[in-house]
Amino acid sequence: MTLRAGEEKKLIEKQVQIIIPFLWNGAIFQKKFWGDLNYIVGANGSGKSLLAEQLKNQINGGGLNVRYLNAERLTGLEKQEVGYYGGGSLRRGFDIGQLENYKNQAESSGLSSSAIIILKQRLDVRTRIEATLSDIFGKTIRLDEQGGYLKAKMQNILIGEEYGLSEGECHGLKELITLLTFLYDPTKNCIIFDEPELHLHPQYQSFFLQEMRKLAGNPLLDPGKKMFFIITHSPYFLDLKTLEDLKNVIVCQRNHLPTFVEIMDQESEYVLSRFLPRFNTHHKQFFFSSNPVFVEGYTDQQILSILLEKVNINIGASGSCIIDVGGKDELAVFKLLCQQLSIDSRVIADLDAIFRGKLRQTANENPKTQEYVQKSGIGTNLSQVIGEFETKLSELLSLFEATTNIPHSLDILKNELSILSNEEIHTKRLCILKAIETDREAFLSSIGSQQDGKLRFIEGRLQKIIEAFAACRIYILPKGEVEHYYKTTLVQQAKAQNKDILFHSEREYLLSVSDLTRIRSEYHDLLGVVNQAVPIVEIDVRKHIKFEIFEWIHRVQTGIVRQEINNIEDLKRNAKVNYELYKQILEIVSFNVFENRTFNCQIKLNESLLGMPIQVDFDQNTTAHIFTI
Repeated sequence: MTLRAGEEKKLIEKQVQIIIPFLWNGAIFQKKFWGDLNYIVGANGSGKSLLAEQLKNQINGGGLNVRYLNAERLTGLEKQEVGYYGGGSLRRGFDIGQLENYKNQAESSGLSSSAIIILKQRLDVRTRIEATLSDIFGKTIRLDEQGGYLKAKMQNILIGEEYGLSEGECHGLKELITLLTFLYDPTKNCIIFDEPELHLHPQYQSFFLQEMRKLAGNPLLDPGKKMFFIITHSPYFLDLKTLEDLKNVIVCQRNHLPTFVEIMDQESEYVLSRFLPRFNTHHKQFFFSSNPVFVEGYTDQQILSILLEKVNINIGASGSCIIDVGGKDELAVFKLLCQQLSIDSRVIADLDAIFRGKLRQTANENPKTQEYVQKSGIGTNLSQVIGEFETKLSELLSLFEATTNIPHSLDILKNELSILSNEEIHTKRLCILKAIETDREAFLSSIGSQQDGKLRFIEGRLQKIIEAFAACRIYILPKGEVEHYYKTTLVQQAKAQNKDILFHSEREYLLSVSDLTRIRSEYHDLLGVVNQAVPIVEIDVRKHIKFEIFEWIHRVQTGIVRQEINNIEDLKRNAKVNYELYKQILEIVSFNVFENRTFNCQIKLNESLLGMPIQVDFDQNTTAHIFTI
């Protein structure tokens, strides 16, 4: 990592090398420079907590005194009687003669119970906690010593009634009290908080983060400052105000090393620095998603999300989400950012992305795009291919602008062309593509049938360009924009007008339609693009129900062969058939056993599991493992 002038003063140097073989297949995670406020994010099961536990051991020392609070930290402060949890019996409290022992055990186990002992021993910390409780919650905390035991008690200031912290207070307040205690405790200057958002209301998450920011700094240079690591699933904690904050994010993913941003080009950094003030909780989802899908605007995001829901595609099952970023250049920057973080991102972009902007450059520089272009035999690189395409398209544009033989179906596009300036050449080219898509035969007749060869070249090359973009997971909308796929209004211009009005009309229509077949038919073309872009995991309950049913059929067949089952009553009470268990997924409609030990049985499967009533017939000849439902 190359540091810019002045950066070395902000960063904390601590070489870390971590191996988790069963997660990373022997690869080593290495990082040398850290911020004062570091974030560890990623999906469940991606190794965040395991990484943090090793971080604690490797960072501790050399001037840093580390405390790690794990996600089970409230053990010992909950309502149940737990026994020896690093803090004594909850009902009695902390044995005063064992305070240091309890404190050390809780600290080594990453538990919060030692916070009560810190509050007892540190008047400065307790005063700050009492001020917070009083001014925000209208409560006070009192540490009561009785019979050699220390117990934390709470009091509602308005009502005056006192009660035990462990058994009477909510998880959220216990969480906040202990988090703030460790935050303010001056004996540790580096703290790893594992999911500090647990039990906390979003506003109190933001409050706690602001308190951390007040203390965040380089403790090796300023003893009054602390270094923090936050393991989180909460976008409220992932508060990125500067590019330096962004570079302090470590992204964990299943089956490969954690990643972080090291170097970005100046143009990307400029776009991101302009975007960060608009970086809201919705945008931050990509840090927690293994397959984020970026779109340009909120109208695109809304329409696509509703459409997927209507056709029963739950993209969350694949760790995906649809995120709007506000512009084409932003699409490119987020794509590049995900490449650095090894996040398998996708982009759904308007057709004009192939003519201009950073997204085109991003696609051109991607090795997968280059490989596709060369293997398909259309050129050496994407820029060259698009350049030739634009030249041919401009030839058709000149012919179309010059003709007076304009079919009625293309009037709107001709008028749109007439008001565009020569500087708006990209939009003019879009008009030509839209004219071809709207009425190919009418367009060809207007420019002359002898131009059919050029027209075929344009159509074929456009498809190849779209496929080249798709090679690096940038999916272009062939019709132009999402609005060109709307059903409530036929958008005929190359660039849709009054998008907000169109959006609300289309949104209401989509929400009102419940016919799945109709939705799939009307939005067939748009779903074709979306299904390429969005990773889909289908949860096939039917397949697993089938496994259970053929197992049950085999049991019934065996019971009849052994003459253990002679009628429906035998079947229902036979322990091996276990109808009491299986009737949760099936119901016997009819059952008959004949003298020659043949039989027939009809069962009805649970409609709530499959979404429809299904009946299954079987007999002694049914091959259980190949039957269908």
